Amino acid sequence: MKVAILLALIIASVLLYLRFSKRSAAKSIEKILTYGPFTIKAVATTSTAYNMNYGKVKQTNIAYSIFYEGQPIRFPGRLETNTGLPFLWKVYALPGAPSPSLIAGSQSLYLIYVKDKTVVVEPLVAQGSDFASLQFLDSEKEQPGPFREVFMENDPAEMETLDQLEGGRFLMISEHAVLDVQTREIKGFNTQNQSLGNYSFPSPHGALAFSPDQTSLVFHAEFQSWNAQDADLPETEHGLVVYNFLNDDGYVVPHNDTETRMINVQNIDIEWINTFFEWKQDKRGKLQLQLRQLEKTPPWKGTYDPRDHYYTLYPVKPGMLPVFLNFVLSQMGWSKANILEDKTGEYTGRTLVLASGELKLDINFKEDEQKLSFSKHLYAETSPEYINLVKKIASAFDHELSAGKHQEHFGRIISLTRQIRGIN
Repeated sequence: MKVAILLALIIASVLLYLRFSKRSAAKSIEKILTYGPFTIKAVATTSTAYNMNYGKVKQTNIAYSIFYEGQPIRFPGRLETNTGLPFLWKVYALPGAPSPSLIAGSQSLYLIYVKDKTVVVEPLVAQGSDFASLQFLDSEKEQPGPFREVFMENDPAEMETLDQLEGGRFLMISEHAVLDVQTREIKGFNTQNQSLGNYSFPSPHGALAFSPDQTSLVFHAEFQSWNAQDADLPETEHGLVVYNFLNDDGYVVPHNDTETRMINVQNIDIEWINTFFEWKQDKRGKLQLQLRQLEKTPPWKGTYDPRDHYYTLYPVKPGMLPVFLNFVLSQMGWSKANILEDKTGEYTGRTLVLASGELKLDINFKEDEQKLSFSKHLYAETSPEYINLVKKIASAFDHELSAGKHQEHFGRIISLTRQIRGIN
């Protein structure tokens, strides 16, 4: 009897396994694309996988393969080494090349074209610690365009067309090589990812500017404080690295965050660079990037973040709080009677809640961080009314700041390392 029951359980388990296997069997969609003499096949495979957070989930991987005259193109090195996804992730067309050319790879990238009826597969960069990346250096009025990382696709709709890399001539590959699309010449630079003048770069990713003579890239850089004594620490630890990719060398242009109004490295753009830096010829006639000698430093302004709808003033002294509070009350037509709460917490700083009926606004000031923020009340639901109101008041206060008002209430930016070490 026990044997019969055990046998029945085994049979039931096998049937359930077979039934589940059919349900979770991989399903594939195939798409054939052509570019010049190349045939590109994309295969999207969807299967069921187990996720610790969500249980059984559907997972789609898209693998590419490239053929020339019916034969698959082989790569001279591994496409990746550590993801468990060893197939070809992406294929890009290069319309600006002298003949049909492709860039393909995963975490290592290769240039592919035909010469004398033979396929040429040239390594662009080998896999590093980050994902492979692409950025034109001259696609935005001769300045760098968007920085993009190379990821595996997972939406079959992305297979319908072949991505094209166009809009510029000089294409930076993984921040360690530059491809001249017009000539297909490849120049590697800083391949060992070494720091320069004790500054590591790029931080964050991507080139910020391209020299007028198209020889040098400008990166944001961070001073390596871990190996510096207190006496050697700069007041602010940011700088620009100018790197000549043709000569494979560069130099650092340190700058003071306070003097350059650099409150967030993520906000650095070409307008900021053109405001505080300029290219000048040295005695040898070579272009050098240097700080501008400004007659008057641009006024401090606030920052409105459209992601969380906060308006922030930084770095500010305590005197900014009553000034901004009175400004908000005036804008709203309120008085100090509309201050519903005024609390100070050890970690939260001082928070004032302004209210009229159901409408509530927060002003928060953290003196140790030199930061004042303004937003809807923390527990109020986000709505178009709140968003527009905060933006309107932020814009109005920025208008006053731009006119030179309230500048005496701004302080100076001190590096986090100096703050931690207690150095002012």
